[in-house]
Amino acid sequence: MFDPTIYENVKVVLEGELYDRDLEGEISIINRKDLVDLASLSRMYEVQFNENPHVKVTIGLYADLASFSAEQLQLENGNPGCEIKISFDVSISDTEECVEIEEDIRSIWGYRPSIQQTVSFVHDQEEELTSHIKLEFNRRINEDQISDLSELIEYAVQTSQLLDE
Repeated sequence: MFDPTIYENVKVVLEGELYDRDLEGEISIINRKDLVDLASLSRMYEVQFNENPHVKVTIGLYADLASFSAEQLQLENGNPGCEIKISFDVSISDTEECVEIEEDIRSIWGYRPSIQQTVSFVHDQEEELTSHIKLEFNRRINEDQISDLSELIEYAVQTSQLLDE
């Protein structure tokens, strides 16, 4: 019998939390990806949802070969685990809103995640700007942080509501 990896254990709990909220009508899951990259031997699980029609939220779970190796070989200096990244896509009217968006996100998340915003538009539609906001926590998680996933999803839903205002 095989022992599930950290990534698989965290993924099951994350997926369960998200789909429970979808069934309760709190969010609406609109896309899901569960990929294995055979070239780099990495894994990626992403779920996209919206709590409102104006903001799309993506929660991603990632694991690479180094993490898998450290876990399977039980390396003393290894750092097994996986990473979570969250992103939001929201329409904005001008780039001045980016400062307010970052302040709003900090009011919920504090200074733990790094925030990166990328503003884009479709050629010939410059008045329709989209801000892609990426939150990165810059650390690996494992089963010890599984209980934090519910709170993380709740913060993502709150952020989506705030960005909709």
